Amino acid sequence: MRRRHLQLGFLLSVLAGLSSSCSSNNPSMEPQPAASSARGNLRFKGPERLNADVAAALELPATEVCKELGLYPCATAVHNVALGGVEPYGAGLYEASGITSATTPLVVDRIMWSACTKRVDLDLANLGAATIFRGLPLAGAKLNNPDGEEVRAAITQLVQRALLREPSELELGRYVQLARDIEATGNATPARAWMQSVCFAVLSSAEAVFY
Repeated sequence: MRRRHLQLGFLLSVLAGLSSSCSSNNPSMEPQPAASSARGNLRFKGPERLNADVAAALELPATEVCKELGLYPCATAVHNVALGGVEPYGAGLYEASGITSATTPLVVDRIMWSACTKRVDLDLANLGAATIFRGLPLAGAKLNNPDGEEVRAAITQLVQRALLREPSELELGRYVQLARDIEATGNATPARAWMQSVCFAVLSSAEAVFY
């Protein structure tokens, strides 16, 4: 028995040596970086998670993210089925369909715009203690300097909260340009319009509504 163990140990050491030799002489056998999946398994967040994530990102009560007629929660009551939820009592839907509907994008836009408008109104009421747009310098109804560090800081804060990462330089440049583009339209309140728009752009992105 002991002899068999010695033979097995010797054989394993030889195989390990051969494997090491082949790997060092053949670059194709070296460890390669993992490739990105060509077919990512993205899943829509659904009503409860979507509403909760928006509430957390914008620091709003979950019940105040979006309300139809100021009374009924958009995600969990009015548009629950369109967001992939169930409606056992009214429509008799006991299981989620597993797919989104033709109206789902409209509902997502409705929720995000409502939430962003509420966050902007709250921030503008007290910019010194704002959640997203804190300390943003205004010149009347305009941004004092779209290229300023305060604007970049607001964008960074928004992306960190909504996407849990740092914004890229490309994203920063795109959202700064958005401020200039809105001012060029002659909008009466360009600073407010930019805050709503950049918030909406980030929260309605595929990265924000899928996981």
